[in-house]
Amino acid sequence: MHNARTSKNRKNRMHPVSIIVISVLLIALTGCVSKDQFYRGMYEGLKTRETNVHPQIDQRPVPQAVMPYEEYEAERQKLQDNK
Repeated sequence: MHNARTSKNRKNRMHPVSIIVISVLLIALTGCVSKDQFYRGMYEGLKTRETNVHPQIDQRPVPQAVMPYEEYEAERQKLQDNK
């Protein structure tokens, strides 16, 4: 009985430790990606999420086309240069 309880407690303690280790690895890997690649990934990921959350249905009007990342980045740079 004591061994089963100790084993269960050990499993409960390992879960937060594994979360911390995975988080540290993800942060370290993010540091290996250039800033442009990171923002491109964020943009593409959010665009994909938006299409998954709000799928196009035939009865709905066609949404405005989403601009490619390069066009978005050029427009963003123009706005930042105007400030």
